[in-house]
Amino acid sequence: MIKTLFKNTILIGIIVLFSVSKANGNTISSFNGGMWQSIIDGQPGEGSLFYILNFDTNGTLTITKQGGGFDNVVEVKSWKQIENTIVINSNTNDKITEFNGSTLEIVSDNIINYSSGYYKGIIKPSKPVFAWIHLFLILVVLILLNELFRRSKWATIIFYVLIPIILTPLVWTQHDVTYWFKWVKLYSVVFAVVWFSLIRYTSAGKHNWVKLVAALFLAVNIVEAVSQDLSMGYLPNILNGIAGILNIITLFYGWKMIGPDNSKQKDMVWPGMTTFWIIAYDIWNIVYVYLNFPGSTSVQIMVILSCTLPAIFIKKGTWLQARGFTLAAWFMYYFTFPRFTEQLEVLVPRSNNLMITVAVISIAANIAYFFVFVKMIRKK
Repeated sequence: MIKTLFKNTILIGIIVLFSVSKANGNTISSFNGGMWQSIIDGQPGEGSLFYILNFDTNGTLTITKQGGGFDNVVEVKSWKQIENTIVINSNTNDKITEFNGSTLEIVSDNIINYSSGYYKGIIKPSKPVFAWIHLFLILVVLILLNELFRRSKWATIIFYVLIPIILTPLVWTQHDVTYWFKWVKLYSVVFAVVWFSLIRYTSAGKHNWVKLVAALFLAVNIVEAVSQDLSMGYLPNILNGIAGILNIITLFYGWKMIGPDNSKQKDMVWPGMTTFWIIAYDIWNIVYVYLNFPGSTSVQIMVILSCTLPAIFIKKGTWLQARGFTLAAWFMYYFTFPRFTEQLEVLVPRSNNLMITVAVISIAANIAYFFVFVKMIRKK
């Protein structure tokens, strides 16, 4: 049943991919406006910038901007087409001025190249319906992949060892993904999956230092994000950075229990990892993405659910293993089709007040678990 569902889901995904991207090669003589969107990598420490551009045929342009920090702006400007370029003019005192004097080159009927100093990217038509289908497919496919890799050692080796070696020089380095955090994330989680596989299938899992390294992969993963949050310097980021530090402090409870179980799948389990900790982590992680990479929030919620749901409802104790499988698979997919995935992001409501609110929720959840953690330590 799982194999049939997996095949059908992949088939639907291929249909969606084809229908969204089939017009990529068609050149155009005129630009018909409409709603477009783009995610632009910021400079180190800046996060990313998410733009929704709604071109009206009467020459007005409404731009929605979300970025790392308090960049939550909606402004109306004017635009015009000159041959194969788009010229955008701002009003006096506008905050979104990065498109003034920038290069907006119409390449085809669904590609606009954007360049403005350091910032470069591709602007593509917004596809709201396909975006919601894409979100659902991400959740379902990642859950199915997790189940596949739980059951097949060779599928794990081919997917997380052989494919990265092939795709790194041929594909991943060709797509202008410039933000350092994404590259670190990609290879750290892929290597984590390899390490988890050693624990599952070899005698290495008997050694405590090997188990500790498995926990440290997650800790380092959180540290990377905390450093990004703290480097931003804004109040919500600082609050969420503190929440991440608390998440690290409470992470290592029962780490010596990490190891393969006696099931047919030889799952790597961590019995000491509580559901409360997982929920506190999920809240912190979603808030982190929301604050620093707002354009990726909708997708990352699905990625996080894809490991949390199986660890709660399919097999408890497997969250760390599932987190490795699903996060690595997502980043491999993203690096293979970065512009396609960015075109199918859903705009999540975001304001300065919302940013502070979610940061308070994040730190509150992790403070609450910290007190639970202290009680568990005292009782132990």
